[in-house]
Amino acid sequence: MFAILGIYMSDLGYLSQKIDCVISKFLCEKFEKRSRMMPAGKYVSLCFDDFPQSAALNAAPMIEQRGWRATWYVAGGFMGKTEPEYGAMFEAADLEKLRLNGHDFGCHTFDHIDCRDASAEEIAAQGRLSTDFLNQHGIRDMRSFAFPFGSADLASKKILSNAGPALRGVKPGSNRVDVDLNMLKACGLQENQGGTRRAMAELDALKHQDGWVIIFTHDVRKNPSSWGVAPDEYADLLTAVDASGAEVVTVGEMIDRLETPAQLMHRAVA
Repeated sequence: MFAILGIYMSDLGYLSQKIDCVISKFLCEKFEKRSRMMPAGKYVSLCFDDFPQSAALNAAPMIEQRGWRATWYVAGGFMGKTEPEYGAMFEAADLEKLRLNGHDFGCHTFDHIDCRDASAEEIAAQGRLSTDFLNQHGIRDMRSFAFPFGSADLASKKILSNAGPALRGVKPGSNRVDVDLNMLKACGLQENQGGTRRAMAELDALKHQDGWVIIFTHDVRKNPSSWGVAPDEYADLLTAVDASGAEVVTVGEMIDRLETPAQLMHRAVA
């Protein structure tokens, strides 16, 4: 009987966690928004989180060959390490090469912390560590932040929105019409999102409807992790991006456009 009760209580605990997660996601989507109107057009941004060295070695050249640039969300504490899931992580030389080649960089906290479990002081300290680290490597214009693990709640969203950069989550979909710069949608290429399938579907929809599709992954190598993608699959994805007719922009570039008043953009075009 006690064993049955234990199982029952365990199920209740799991159900309670699921309910908390659903409520948290709902609050994040509905409150503390920083709304901007999307300019007309079709846009795609390519991103890498953490980031494994294989992304810099295998994916960056493919992107650059097409004349595009990507956004790299850097967790500085990973530099020079080897992670069980991803293999070798980035080195200082990888950062330097990407910077010199004109790529965009965003914050991912320094120690890749779960912001939902962190205090305001811890989040602020991680922001300072990350900024200092990137500054030491000649990177001084971080226009966006990506939540590690995609883990955010209303409190962390509010804390980070006050820091200035736009915030990117992991909810799949396209950013259209009324864009929340405090919780940008993004399509991950990980296994539990069907690999490249969801991103491909969003690119196909982009042929018929304006919007901004953000695509992110982690390692890019043969036999990738559950959060990564194989080089040939990534090459197929880039071909689909090209076929969509979208303009490929970094997250930083797109944020600059969204933050520019419409009348100033009109004058610039005129």
